[in-house]
Amino acid sequence: MAIKYTWFKWILVVATVLVVSLVVGQVNFGRTAVNPILNAQQYNITPYNTIYVFTISSPPLTSMSLYNPNIFHGGIAWYGVVQSHVAAINYTTGEEIPILAKNWTLQVLPNGTLAIYVTLRQSGMSNGQPVTCWDLLANNIANGLIHNMWGNVSIVNNYTCIFKMPQGYYAPPTSPAAEAYDVFWALNWGGVALVWTFNAWYPLMEATLANYSWLWLFNFGNATQQAQARKVLTPLINELFTAKLPPNTPTTGPFYVCDITPEYILLCKNPYWYDAKDIKVDYIVEWQYSSMTQVYAALASGKISIWRTGGSSISSTLLSQILRNPYIEMNIYPGFGGDALYFNFLNPWLAMPQVRQAIYYAVNWTQLAQAAYGPQFILPSPTPQVGIMNDMYPSLVQQVIGYWASQGSPLINYTYNPSMATQLLESAGFTEKNGVWYTPNGSEFTLTLYISSGASPPQLALANSIANALTSFGIPTTVTVYPSSEFSTIVQQGKYDLIFLYYDGAPEPGFPSFFPEGPIPAAYFQGYPFNATHWNMVVTLPNGTQVTPLQACTDYLLSPARIFSCYAISMWAWNHYTPFIQIDRNTWIFFLNTQYINWPLNDTSIWENLLTIETEAWTALLMHVSFKSPSVATTTTSPVTTTTPSTVTKVVTPSYIIYAVVAVVVVVIVAAVVAIILVRRR
Repeated sequence: MAIKYTWFKWILVVATVLVVSLVVGQVNFGRTAVNPILNAQQYNITPYNTIYVFTISSPPLTSMSLYNPNIFHGGIAWYGVVQSHVAAINYTTGEEIPILAKNWTLQVLPNGTLAIYVTLRQSGMSNGQPVTCWDLLANNIANGLIHNMWGNVSIVNNYTCIFKMPQGYYAPPTSPAAEAYDVFWALNWGGVALVWTFNAWYPLMEATLANYSWLWLFNFGNATQQAQARKVLTPLINELFTAKLPPNTPTTGPFYVCDITPEYILLCKNPYWYDAKDIKVDYIVEWQYSSMTQVYAALASGKISIWRTGGSSISSTLLSQILRNPYIEMNIYPGFGGDALYFNFLNPWLAMPQVRQAIYYAVNWTQLAQAAYGPQFILPSPTPQVGIMNDMYPSLVQQVIGYWASQGSPLINYTYNPSMATQLLESAGFTEKNGVWYTPNGSEFTLTLYISSGASPPQLALANSIANALTSFGIPTTVTVYPSSEFSTIVQQGKYDLIFLYYDGAPEPGFPSFFPEGPIPAAYFQGYPFNATHWNMVVTLPNGTQVTPLQACTDYLLSPARIFSCYAISMWAWNHYTPFIQIDRNTWIFFLNTQYINWPLNDTSIWENLLTIETEAWTALLMHVSFKSPSVATTTTSPVTTTTPSTVTKVVTPSYIIYAVVAVVVVVIVAAVVAIILVRRR
């Protein structure tokens, strides 16, 4: 009888251990790291659940050890897909969009600090680990090391935290669109996703928190304090940019990298992401190509689902090749920025505002641009030229236009007007003889136009057309093509009169940044990344005051009045001093394969937002895509499927099986207990 009792006792012990193990394992399943590669579900990739994109990589990535999550590929933005954003702003509507954040409220504290109280959703990383406020703290610290921190983060609990922005770094709540601006910079870090998580970067986080006072001075101190802080933080900054994380480090977005082969990178849907159920896409296959020639062929054959490119990069031959596929739909949207012709102020005649304005009037810029690119792929530049994408901020631009009209110095709309060009040159002392213009000192007025050897064929054609147009007007102009590798030297030497570059800069929520790029007050009128105009930026306002836009915008966020003054002075300077000419406006083209996928074509805000900082809109796009049923999608082109090596697939044990096992073991325990009791009674 002792033998039987011992046997039942061991059943009880083993069963109890098994139950405890299973329960603990099940509880930890949603909290502790699980290798997404070793536990990947068996892939079932078909054209009816997969989006196909591409990346240019030569040689191709072949393992997770070579994978860098903080990158953008040719076919898809990594931010918004593999790395999720905390919040976003719809650039078209101004709507604030919660993503990892569930909600937030803003309050100005008595000390002038803006507090943003944030509540996070219950969302999980690719390994099931929850996203918490500690991860937001880590992201804020990492952004601080790259000089992009917009405030302090205080943690109340795992899902409640407070962003605190110091005065002068947030838009006053009484300013129009202030909340969109503040949320964009505080919770979105200006377009940066939640890349740095606390556990994965713990050693760096710990070391930086120990030097937090220096981190604060690095971002918010004066020039001397920032320089001192940089010296202290340099080892940590270097570590941020050189650290190599383990291959399977969890990511925060709706997809994660689950396989890499020389042929493709495979992204699988993250089942722990807060809204995974609303994403109909199960996989994203990112083909690894070595050249754009392969991309064009793949797009024409139906192997790629979506491709975005600039209108200036499409030739008529390539366009006809792609559109031979009856399922490829082309959609064109206005872009941001375009070609620009910069004046060199080292030329004493071009330093005269009347002469620059005359050249603006002397040429039909839109006509020349559309002849070079094709009328459907290029647009007129925004007017009046005020240094921002003014059609994205109509209310602000109209306020500024009204203000300067009331001051007797209205903004100018530069349209093709040779007569006005003639009047302006004559007002500056120039004379015309036999169809040629002469300077006030009697010398012939001639110009040289420099353009990079790396310019596209349409841009080279456009530069020559501009030279011909100026020559026809009476200003002999020659074109010089310089080696693209010598750009910095060319700009520093300043031997050109005109240089063909670009203006750029996506609009930002709330308040715009001025061209060429960068937030106020950086990079005014200088060309990017060098001062191509050689201008000191001093302007004389209509009231006789001399000022630079940099001075006008110092501490501009302190009050609504200072914000308006900054924009009004800067727009007037940009418009009247014309340091460069906005020749045209880019377009962007989306090529969409409609054979298997229902794209949200009617929701223009998604596509327009994909053209700005773009990455948040990828999240919205993935949530609005659906697939056609196999009975609807005809197959005149071969369906594209992907096979995966069996060595990397392993079926995850479903939770219902775990529960069944637990139930069986519980029955065994009960039976064992009953048997023991019966044995004792005997």
